[in-house]
Amino acid sequence: MKQSELVRRALDAEPVPRDLEARVRVNLTRRPGVLWGRLLTSFAMLVMVIGGAQYYTAQKVRALYRVGVADHIHCAIEGAYPHQTERVSMMEGLGPYAPMLQPILDQSPGDTVESAHRCTTGGRDYVHVILRRGPTLISVILTKRTGAEGFPGTRLREGKMDGYFVSGFEAGAYLGYVVSALPGQQNSELAGRVAPVVRRYTGV
Repeated sequence: MKQSELVRRALDAEPVPRDLEARVRVNLTRRPGVLWGRLLTSFAMLVMVIGGAQYYTAQKVRALYRVGVADHIHCAIEGAYPHQTERVSMMEGLGPYAPMLQPILDQSPGDTVESAHRCTTGGRDYVHVILRRGPTLISVILTKRTGAEGFPGTRLREGKMDGYFVSGFEAGAYLGYVVSALPGQQNSELAGRVAPVVRRYTGV
């Protein structure tokens, strides 16, 4: 007798459980609920992951804003900057970064330059050009990146901290900033003009 015939006879001889139909119906009824529950769980996990990533990004950006705002407050607002009156002293103050001074000033016509120097705030070294527009001081700041520092996403990141508008950008091995109490759009427009100049002189 063929093997297939033997298998068929064995199956025919096996009694069918009386509650088989009921069990099948229960499983069919439960399955959509189980799948829907799993879908909701997966969606909740996705929301948590996205939310966590957004929170981490926001905290990272705020920490980077603080780097620029801290120097603006210490030097420009608190008056710790050297009060230079001659361009030659500003060029000397910038040292190897001196070639950037005039191109930066070219992007801010009508503003006067108060100071151009290198400084240290909170143990961090900065290159700092301070401009004046009426009563408002504007800081154009450059500092070397450390570790994995960098603005995520867009080329120019903008926000507000401690009452000042800050525009931050990457320039090769440096972080660049324009910080002021100007209206946000004016601060942003100046940063948009200055950033390409800074990148040009930092090899980007």
